[in-house]
Amino acid sequence: MKKQVFGRHFSRTKNQRQALFRGLIGALIDKGEIVTTLPKAKAIKSQAEKLITKAKRGSLTDKRVILRFLPQRALVNRLVFSIAPLFKEKKGGYLRIVRLNRRRGDAAQMAKLSFTEELPTGLPIKQAGSKGLDKIGNKPEKVVEKEDKKETKKAKKTEKKIK
Repeated sequence: MKKQVFGRHFSRTKNQRQALFRGLIGALIDKGEIVTTLPKAKAIKSQAEKLITKAKRGSLTDKRVILRFLPQRALVNRLVFSIAPLFKEKKGGYLRIVRLNRRRGDAAQMAKLSFTEELPTGLPIKQAGSKGLDKIGNKPEKVVEKEDKKETKKAKKTEKKIK
């Protein structure tokens, strides 16, 4: 029987808690702010700030440590190259918790967890291993031109066959 285990349990097993925290921190990095219950926001705040501190250094080792926690390479790239440079001057306090109204169904105290600095809108996310896609997810001009050339060649061949 484990007694006096550090941290909040949320009536979940260790793996379920880790998955919950990874999902919440991933959504925070992706969206810039999340609305969740106050205890969950308090629980992930320290972990998220530690990841931001690692991202500020930006070494390969730090990126790999972050990638171990956030399995999506696009989120790691966004954290290291877009969000962490905003906090280069700060030594801590990257996130804020704002209390909101209670949830209607079960009266749980809700909170909004967001970055203290204003994130620029439309930050590009580069998908890892996506061939032929740019940072936003659209096909670049070169790939589109090649496809258009193939279509025009096929169209010319069919016109020749018809004549």
